Amino acid sequence: MDLETLKEEVRARADIVDIVGRQVKLQKASGVWKGLCPFHNEKTPSFNVNPQRQTYHCFGCGVGGDVFKFVMEMEHLDFMGALEKLAHQTGVEFELDGRGAGKAGIKKRLLELHEKTTVYFENLIHSEQGKQALAYLKQRELQADTPKNFRLGFAPDAYEQLLKEARSWGFSEDEIEGSGIFGVREEARSGEKFYDRFRNRLMFPILDEQARVIGFSGRVIPPSDAKAKYLNSPETLLFKKSRVLYGIEKARRSIAEKRRAVLCEGQLDVIRCHECDITEAVAAQGTAITDDHARILKRYADEVILLLDADTAGIKAALRSADVLLAEGIITRVASLPPGEDPDDVVRQSGATALRKIVEDADPFVVFQVRTLVQAEGEITETSRLRVARKVMESIAGVKEAVHREEMIRQAAGALGMREESLRQDLESATPRQNHPPQRAARSPQSAPRPPRPLAAPKSPGALPPTERTLLEILWTQPALIPEAKSLLKTEHLQSEDGKQMLSAMFEVSTFTHGGVLDCLREHEAGQKLIKLDQESKIQFTGEMGTVEEAFMEIVLKIRQAEIHQKRQALNQQIAQATGESQTELESEIFKLYTHESQLKNYTVLKDWDKGKMLLSIIDQQ
Repeated sequence: MDLETLKEEVRARADIVDIVGRQVKLQKASGVWKGLCPFHNEKTPSFNVNPQRQTYHCFGCGVGGDVFKFVMEMEHLDFMGALEKLAHQTGVEFELDGRGAGKAGIKKRLLELHEKTTVYFENLIHSEQGKQALAYLKQRELQADTPKNFRLGFAPDAYEQLLKEARSWGFSEDEIEGSGIFGVREEARSGEKFYDRFRNRLMFPILDEQARVIGFSGRVIPPSDAKAKYLNSPETLLFKKSRVLYGIEKARRSIAEKRRAVLCEGQLDVIRCHECDITEAVAAQGTAITDDHARILKRYADEVILLLDADTAGIKAALRSADVLLAEGIITRVASLPPGEDPDDVVRQSGATALRKIVEDADPFVVFQVRTLVQAEGEITETSRLRVARKVMESIAGVKEAVHREEMIRQAAGALGMREESLRQDLESATPRQNHPPQRAARSPQSAPRPPRPLAAPKSPGALPPTERTLLEILWTQPALIPEAKSLLKTEHLQSEDGKQMLSAMFEVSTFTHGGVLDCLREHEAGQKLIKLDQESKIQFTGEMGTVEEAFMEIVLKIRQAEIHQKRQALNQQIAQATGESQTELESEIFKLYTHESQLKNYTVLKDWDKGKMLLSIIDQQ
């Protein structure tokens, strides 16, 4: 079915009282349902759900919308993610344009097989076969409800026990092979080419952001002589380890609320952290941190704390992970565990409070990096200190944001006992290797030094950026939005002269209908440009894009982000010549602009228009 039909089918079946009631305790009152708002802290219920209109609204913080927006807000999903989740909850087939029998259909069957396998493993851990696994968990002193909360299970010491079950559930040979749950022999044995991949292992199901099982990790149970301590699912249609974070389905709400994530080394570390109320903990699954992992975390968090083992491997992992996270613009800190201990050791020896304190006391990455490199150098000499400084500056050079780089330079200067200005001067030469050209011809001593790279040429003042074009097209075709545009935008927020002229002309009209605007601007120079713009317009609003109002708000927030970004760039150029108190004031202003830009970007991704409007109001009053 097409997207609009699917959307309306889901809307018809999704009762908003039921969907909201799964997350919020509701009580009926005068035809509506009331509860404490899940989007801000309150003691008196101001959050209303209207079953007739199928909408929600909070009179405390102003949030509101339909069932799709609620799921998007609560689960931090985009529209398609929310639609798929609601379709699954309401029993609607998630099929688009007749493609359900293709890749989406295969994916659905693999998800069903993974879910059934998870239940199978869960049941076995409480059986006679799984008593050794359960005893191991008790030995690790995990909380009694942890196996249930994290859906832990047991894979029996058998080659075809699960295989027979999968066939009895009705799964085909292709589905069994494509799941990754079963191994495939090069040569069939007694006519059977498949075998159970996971045997005699404690099983950790791996869930995606929508809490669907997409793979498994199996840990050997002592005293086992298995060569691999952990065995993970191979890459499949569902399981891409470069994009998988263990615990993300439980942690993402906490990460979004705290704007930080705690990155651990393994599944048991994540589980132990959650038991200690460090509910923002996740772990990479069978691989080092990748760019995809960093991008996933960036959607929810501004900061990542690395909680890795204090051995050599853990330190190397921290250094590698930090470079990936910093390149994505994520503030990175390192929580230093006692030598030879992991989070589990800390909790069992010193309690949950000790682990929480280690996380809260995490050092800025640069401080950790300097300490680690200095220890590796052994004797501290002027030469060794310069070697450490060069490596640190290579990490800083990979950071995109100037404000972030400046903060790291200050931290590095303090840790190294060097002047900040000296480090700033060395920053250009510390550009990461991957950004260097492959080879450069040697420069003769007599040749002139390379001139500084010129700034990019400014855009023509008449050129109309895509965001401004879209804004003007929306206002021209939907003039009822002009009053709201006046409350959120000023002409100086636009970058092009044509855009400023056309927006200014629109702000002068007093009749907010298409005919009225046309009459007011027919003889106006800007009016002629708008008419031409409308004739050239290719914009079409569909259900997939959301409403015109949503598109309008998205464009407004993006325009304001661009304007703030431009201000930051201008201040970054000024700060190089500033000194003393003037420099401090500029740094403070740059950081404020950076914060506003990040918040607007976050509200745009989450489609939180109400909070976006509130922030714009605060910015305009400053």
